[in-house]
Amino acid sequence: MSWHVRTGADVWRFTAAIAAVALLGSIALRYVVLPPDLAARTLLPGSVMALVLAAPIAWFVGQRMRAVSRLGERLEHALHHDMLTGVRTRLSFYERAAEMTGITCAVIVTDIDNFKGFNDRYGHFAGDQALRQFAAMLTANCRADDIVARFGGEEFVIVIMGAHHEEGLSIAERLAARVRASPIFFGEYTLHLTASFGVAALLPGGDIDSAIQQADRALYRAKHAGRDRALLFDPALDGAAIPIGTAAE
Repeated sequence: MSWHVRTGADVWRFTAAIAAVALLGSIALRYVVLPPDLAARTLLPGSVMALVLAAPIAWFVGQRMRAVSRLGERLEHALHHDMLTGVRTRLSFYERAAEMTGITCAVIVTDIDNFKGFNDRYGHFAGDQALRQFAAMLTANCRADDIVARFGGEEFVIVIMGAHHEEGLSIAERLAARVRASPIFFGEYTLHLTASFGVAALLPGGDIDSAIQQADRALYRAKHAGRDRALLFDPALDGAAIPIGTAAE
């Protein structure tokens, strides 16, 4: 039997179950070991004693199980989520992406414009605050089924489930406007950021790495076009993506 003790109510249920088992076991054992008349005379005090002993122990064990369960949940979250921003890690991204089958998605690659200069001017603590707020904006403007992951530094990858590329572009433009309009408060400073976005389509059965590469090329073009914008991958302007694992000739 597997016990899952995650809440205070679970602790009380666990305590009640263990106390009930101890009580029934005490009664059964009493009638097995003692003569029936003696077992009947000692039933009440014996039952009270069983409850007095079992209930506190069960409650204590339940509390420890709850603590272990919470620790396990935190470790599981830490394994799959970036410690600074709370979004998925690259490894977790690919684990989740491997579950996607038979669905059209929009892939968005984004990073903060001039982030190195921002860090150099205001310091890494301000940069961390900027990354946290940027990730929070990305997550807040995506659905629970969408994937938001930090791939490293200030670069993030988003997969919008069930969206075609034009819808992905619309979402990316909305995100760019949200970043532009959202100040970052750090000490006495009120700071402002912009971000650039590249968008590509991931068709059913398509390669996620190729879609990321296409979106990254569109992002590169957005940077060179002046930053603070979202652009859709265009093979004529960005070149065809090279399949991952295939050497360029």
